[in-house]
Amino acid sequence: MKSDRRSFLTGACTGLCACGFSRAAAGQAATPAKPPLAANWVGALLPQIEKNVDRATARTMIKAAATAHFEQLEMDKTLAPVIGNMEKFIADISEGWGWKVTYDKQAGVIVADENKSYCVCPIKKDAPTLQSTYLCYCSEGFAERMFSTVAQRPATAEVIRSVLRGDKTCCYKITLG
Repeated sequence: MKSDRRSFLTGACTGLCACGFSRAAAGQAATPAKPPLAANWVGALLPQIEKNVDRATARTMIKAAATAHFEQLEMDKTLAPVIGNMEKFIADISEGWGWKVTYDKQAGVIVADENKSYCVCPIKKDAPTLQSTYLCYCSEGFAERMFSTVAQRPATAEVIRSVLRGDKTCCYKITLG
């Protein structure tokens, strides 16, 4: 069966992908991809939470939602080699992710700066017009879970700087329990 590139792309993609190759191969203009339903859903939900739920309750709820992202990324597997070795973990995220981290082992306090000029949250990436700073509570929950896992004890995280709040980078204070 003979096939040229155009028929392969139009047949293989059948418009299901957002890459635009199938439309381009068919000579049609690519249409911009719509944000995923989850991003639209969160984008509609967060403003309502801001209006109708007290900040402390909203923070607790949104921090808990970070579990979905943590599990989707299979962070338990990623963190397995560094569990119990905070210094190694800090070296890994500094080198691999470009974070700037200080660790006061005596006080059990870590200050972790993501060192990026943009919000790294995948929800924000999927919904670029979403401006809710409540989204940062999810990052707190993710950081708590990540540092708790490595430290093998409870951790509390607080966003102390945030791109969504107008800062140059996102930075967390993590206190180990």
